[in-house]
Amino acid sequence: MRILLTIAWRNVRQHKVKTTIIGLIMVIGIMVLVVGNSFMDTAASGIERYYIKNYTGHLMITGQSKGHLTLFGFQDLTAMEQTVPRIPDYAEIVEFASSLPYVETINPQVSATAIVSRGEKTLGATQLFGVVPGQYQEMFPDNVEILEGGYWQPGEQGILLNKTVAELLEKQVGFTFRPGDKLLFTSVSTHTGMRIREVEITGIFRFKQSNIQLDMVSLMDVSNARALAGMVVGHTDPAELTSEEQRFLGAIDEDSIFDSFDSLFTDVDVEEPAADDDFWFSILGETETRDLSNEEDTGAWQYLLVRLTDEKYLRQAEADFAQFFAERGIAAQTRNWREGAGALAELSYGIKSVFNTVVFIIAVVAVIIIMNTLVISVTERMSEIGTMRAIGAQKSFVRRMIVLETMLLSGISGTVGVAAGGLILLILNRIGLKASNVFFEIIYGGPELRPMLSLSSVILSFVVILAVGAVSSAYPTAIVMKTSPLRAMESSR
Repeated sequence: MRILLTIAWRNVRQHKVKTTIIGLIMVIGIMVLVVGNSFMDTAASGIERYYIKNYTGHLMITGQSKGHLTLFGFQDLTAMEQTVPRIPDYAEIVEFASSLPYVETINPQVSATAIVSRGEKTLGATQLFGVVPGQYQEMFPDNVEILEGGYWQPGEQGILLNKTVAELLEKQVGFTFRPGDKLLFTSVSTHTGMRIREVEITGIFRFKQSNIQLDMVSLMDVSNARALAGMVVGHTDPAELTSEEQRFLGAIDEDSIFDSFDSLFTDVDVEEPAADDDFWFSILGETETRDLSNEEDTGAWQYLLVRLTDEKYLRQAEADFAQFFAERGIAAQTRNWREGAGALAELSYGIKSVFNTVVFIIAVVAVIIIMNTLVISVTERMSEIGTMRAIGAQKSFVRRMIVLETMLLSGISGTVGVAAGGLILLILNRIGLKASNVFFEIIYGGPELRPMLSLSSVILSFVVILAVGAVSSAYPTAIVMKTSPLRAMESSR
């Protein structure tokens, strides 16, 4: 082995031009791979921390459904075919989640999309998260910055309007919205029909870390959010009747009820006051005077967000919840943070996949270039190799010599490439990369990215470069092995 290393190192140093060409190709390739993958790993890690800490938690529990269900509702073609399901046996699931030692906190939510209007003028649309302020703030204490006003108080209703949404609405009406103003929210669905609610603005806020999707999200009280999501239903628990009540009802049939139906009505003259616009507006949208306690199913939730004490418990949590749902026959399921985060988070990971595909194509091109260069190098040394074989060197010895030479060059080039990539990343980390537009903000997972050297990218880079070296040396080695020692020796004449 020592002899092989000595010969390989001599050949690397002796053929300086070809070594430089091959080494430079490898160095550039590894540098791009290290910088690119570290860049994407940092962005992916940032996006993960960003969503888990501020919006989704580690897990999202929902009712069972098909399609791509996110915190924003269904984000695929099934959105027109189904509504977001309620979580069945919600209280039982909450009790189980609270009993798990690795669950730090939970937060229930409802999601709805509504058109916003004022008077007769339609202003735009917003995504609504129906939340309980105390629970929401407990789970996400650092993601909301209150600019004016505040959350609604317990037992009250209202909306915390996103500053971005407020600015868009203000352009339509020409004045600034303030806490105390009211807006009309209308949701339309093929399943639940049209729902209209008038809601008072209790505050203006912004998410401290946001994106174009979250910029359109406002926080609303659960009662109105449920109504707009089509979840306002009456309680349907069966009534428990005494034996006397059952006997009484059993003696009454349909005919006995409706035979005297006409006697229930009589002609009455009523002087009706003229109905003005405020009267009709209050019927459609006013919710302040409504007694929602008789209408609302307070156990109706679409999402239960779960934050763990440590991410290492994620697989265990998924398994424990799946087992619990199966044992109790509960039609619920868990979804990870990426599913909950929605299309933009998936887009960021999709961009990473595209980058890896581009890197793979570059690697293939590099293999072809390196292979051609090695073929030329080996052909020029054919007489030397023929002489070695003529004096007794076995084919296996020659094969190992060429492969080891390529691996040695790959290892040196890989090390230089990783070092160069690490230096570039250090500089970029100190400078910081500002997102110049929405596209880069999606990739970065925020307004700024400070990339760091990723251990996984270093390992991947060495694996790739060694694989490239091994594949590149295969063809030149095959040429040498097919050439007889005599012909190889004659090639120098």
